[in-house]
Amino acid sequence: MSLISATTKAALEELLETALRPAPDHWLKIRYGSEIIGHVQPDYINTIESYIEKTETPALVRFGDHLQLENLSPYLLSQVLQDFAEFLKKQGLAPGWRNEHFSWLDHLGHERFRMERAVFRSLGLHSRACHINGYTAQQELYLGLRSNIKATDPNMLDNLAAGGISADETLQQCVLRELWEEAGVPLDIARLANPVGHIHVRRVVEPKGLHDESLYTYDLMLPDDFSPKNNDGEVSEFIKVPFTQAANLILEGALTPDAAAVTADFLLRKA
Repeated sequence: MSLISATTKAALEELLETALRPAPDHWLKIRYGSEIIGHVQPDYINTIESYIEKTETPALVRFGDHLQLENLSPYLLSQVLQDFAEFLKKQGLAPGWRNEHFSWLDHLGHERFRMERAVFRSLGLHSRACHINGYTAQQELYLGLRSNIKATDPNMLDNLAAGGISADETLQQCVLRELWEEAGVPLDIARLANPVGHIHVRRVVEPKGLHDESLYTYDLMLPDDFSPKNNDGEVSEFIKVPFTQAANLILEGALTPDAAAVTADFLLRKA
């Protein structure tokens, strides 16, 4: 018997169905080869064009209705794109700078370039993250309250652990790292996290950028005697709620958009 009502189930299904939104039509497209890989909001275009005009080896070239990414080797392209990222930072167009690189992968899984993760949103580039649902045998979910100093979604509820996949990091490495950093889950338990799916999300975020990310989802049943404890200052506290209450929190807007999608998927499978 389902723990959540048909009405709640329908609302969670709709949330998942609308998690992948189209990029705004009037934003400037970025192409790599013939593929559209990014979108830039109109207010950034003049600044980017000024960079292109005064840079001898720009990473981007303007062609009519789009910016074309140069077809260089991954190493060289990453170098010129990191210079471009530093320029955007100086112009205040790379909020949430982390001194951490993300990789952009093509459809075959090859890394074509890497650059500062904050710029991925500024340019609407596709990134990757891992999200772990931590739950108990008593049909309860752990949710973490994001710190009020987080650059994105402060003071909102998140999954037990979640985070972006850095360049040179595998999915499994990211899962183990985030579980320890955010929830203090020891390795012998963290290794039991079960990969269950993938959710593609896309939406406009403030300040104006495009969040386009693959969320790789995992389930982890936690022992009854385990209590999560944050190690990196990014989570202020954890709450443990029944599955039904977790559904209500999603519909009330208490969870981050990404965590809401991941938790909705979990509840539709488990509740």
